[in-house]
Amino acid sequence: MTKWHQTRPVDLGLRVVGAALLAAGWAIAVRLHQLAPAASPRDAGSLLLFLSATAFLCASAGSALLFVGGGLWERVEVSERWRRVAPPDARAERHPGA
Repeated sequence: MTKWHQTRPVDLGLRVVGAALLAAGWAIAVRLHQLAPAASPRDAGSLLLFLSATAFLCASAGSALLFVGGGLWERVEVSERWRRVAPPDARAERHPGA
């Protein structure tokens, strides 16, 4: 049985949301490009910083959703080096005879 997030409509929905985020990021970047020449680099106000951060977040999240889609929930194998293991004293408490 497939889980709800592994269905085709959810995958397509995520990709559509990703495309919409990319379009929003593009529109924000165009507006930022229009506003930037009017302000000197030292006078970059909170509006320009907010637009820059929003454009970056929209582009990052949009591209992840568009290109990966439902693959966001796929399980990946983590290298043994990066796996979480209990500290040695915690293992000794759980298994006193070991």
